[in-house]
Amino acid sequence: MKKKTRRWKHPRFIILFVIAVAISSVGIFLYLNRTTEIDHLQMSVMDTLEKKDITDHVDTRFKQDYQIQDYGIYGQTLSLYRKDYGKKETDALVGQMVVLRNVQTEEETSYILGESIDSGIQLGSLEEGLYELYLYDNYDRKRIYFDDAFDSESLSTIRSQKNVKDVILHADKDYLQDYGITYEKNYAFLEVMENIPQVKVADVVLDPGGNVYNEQTMVNEEGIVTNWIHEPQTTWEFAQLVKKELEDKGLRVVFTRDKETSDSYYGTSSRVGKGYEAQAKVYLSFEVYEDEDLYRPYFLTSRYASGFLANEMAYAFDQKELELSSISHRDYQASSVGYDIGLEPEDSKRMYDAYPQLRETGGKLTFTGTLERSKANRSFGESYGMESVLFMLANATKEESVNYYQEHKEEMAKQIAEAICSYYGVQGENSETASQ
Repeated sequence: MKKKTRRWKHPRFIILFVIAVAISSVGIFLYLNRTTEIDHLQMSVMDTLEKKDITDHVDTRFKQDYQIQDYGIYGQTLSLYRKDYGKKETDALVGQMVVLRNVQTEEETSYILGESIDSGIQLGSLEEGLYELYLYDNYDRKRIYFDDAFDSESLSTIRSQKNVKDVILHADKDYLQDYGITYEKNYAFLEVMENIPQVKVADVVLDPGGNVYNEQTMVNEEGIVTNWIHEPQTTWEFAQLVKKELEDKGLRVVFTRDKETSDSYYGTSSRVGKGYEAQAKVYLSFEVYEDEDLYRPYFLTSRYASGFLANEMAYAFDQKELELSSISHRDYQASSVGYDIGLEPEDSKRMYDAYPQLRETGGKLTFTGTLERSKANRSFGESYGMESVLFMLANATKEESVNYYQEHKEEMAKQIAEAICSYYGVQGENSETASQ
C-alpha cells in the first residue's frame, strides 16, 4: 500500500513557511528599530535630508555677502544686527529685507527687519527644512555670514496640535564638511525641525501681581488693597482663568508664584527665573492700578517692542465689545496699548523699562540684568527673551472699574488666550483659530 505524504511536509509548504517566517522577522526587526518619539527628539533636520538635497541644492558661490555681528530672539522672533546689539544708534539693517531659502524645496520666505525686537523673522511660521539666509542691501542680494563661528541653543516654538518646531541657527564655515562642502566664511544656516514637545519646556508664563519681595527694602509688598479689590488674590484668580483657557488649547502654562508666597523678580529662582528655566515664549503679567481718570483695563509693552502681541489682545477685546482705557495715540498701536513709562539712571545713556516684568524678561534684547538693582539676573543676559505683556485689570480706586472687571473677567481671560493662539498661529483643539 502506497504511503501518503503529509501536506505540511510538501516542499511548497516548507518554502511558504520559510518565507512567512522571514517576512515576520523583517517586520519585527523594522518595528523594533523604528524611529520612536524619543529618537525623534535627538534628531536634527539634517538627519531627514538626503545627501543630494545638500550637494545639489546648497549654494557654494556668492557674488556678494553681508557680515552680521549679532542676533537675538524675543518670543519666536529672530532679529539680526549689523553691530553688537545695544548700540545707541539705529541698526543699519532696519527696513531691509532678509530672505530665507529652503535648500530642499528652493522656496523662499521674506521678512522686513524692523527696529523693534518683535519685528523680524517669525520662526513659528517656517516649514521644516534647512534654510540659507540672504539680505537685500540696496537691491543687491547678499549671503549672510557671521565673523565668529557658533551653533545657537535650540528654540522650541509654542505647541500647536501637540507639535513644536525646534530651531537652531548655525554659522560655521565647516558646517557642511561632512557633505564635502566648506566655505571661506561662516555663512548662516537655519535648521527648522518638526518635533514633539518636551514636558519641561513651557509656552506661557503667568505672573499674578502682588506679593512681591522687594530686594532693596527686604520687605514683602502685598500690593494694592482697597475696599473693592485685593491685588494678590484678584490677579491669582484671573491667572487661573487664563491658565484654563490656554491649557484647553493644548499649551503648557507655568506660574511665577504660588497663591500665598512672595517672590522677587531677581535671581535664578525668581519670577522671571522660572520663566527662563521653563524656556517659555510668552510672559504675561497681571496687576491692578490706581489712577484719577482711567476706568478700564489696558495693556503695557516693552519700549523696545512694537507691542504686536498686546495689539492682538486689544483687537480680540474689541471684537467682543470689551471696553478698554485709551492711553496711546500711536497710529500703529491700539489706543489701549502703551509703552512702559521708562527709567533712565543717571549713570546710563540708555532708557530702560521701569516694570521688571517687561525689562527682565526679554534677555539681552530688553537688557536683562544690566541695571545695578537687577544684577542677580545677569545669568539671563544671553537667554532667549520672552515676549512680555503687562495687563492692568482694573482701577483699584474706582468701584465702577472693579465692578466692570468682575462682570467681564471670564470673557477677558478667554480673549487673552484666543489672542495668544491667533498671534502665534496655534491650532489648538478648542481654539477658535483651529480649522473647522
